Amino acid sequence: MSPKRFFKKTQKNTPGKEKKNQSPSNSRTIPAPFKFSFPKFNSALLLKIYRGSLKLFIALIFLLAVVTVGMDLDTNLKAKKSLDLEREKLTSELLFWESVIEERKNYRDAYFQASILQYRLGNTSKAKMYVEKGLSLDPNSKDGRKLEEFLVNK
Repeated sequence: MSPKRFFKKTQKNTPGKEKKNQSPSNSRTIPAPFKFSFPKFNSALLLKIYRGSLKLFIALIFLLAVVTVGMDLDTNLKAKKSLDLEREKLTSELLFWESVIEERKNYRDAYFQASILQYRLGNTSKAKMYVEKGLSLDPNSKDGRKLEEFLVNK
């Protein structure tokens, strides 16, 4: 095997056939540098737009506050109505038990019921008074003692 088969033939540079180093042909041009500038605005117009948008923003905030307060007021009014109805019911029950006490002065359970209703209405001093009267009628009452113990801590 001869060495010619494994190697490629290389051409020798001859002085008459030199290649010139040339850049590839390119027809594109290089653009000028980009210059950014803000567009010119009328400052009076911008101030007018700013004032208008600020007024609108404040009006929306105020409207949102009014709606929120209105919803909260509605919730509070419903709660107040519910509390008033319960207070009215407790008062009517208390009047019933006080009328029972007037009719039957020795009925200890009427005093205990009146005591509980007075406590629920927020009158702890009157509740204690009713418990004392009930216990004076029946000093051995377990329910009366529990109620007295409860009211002593209040």
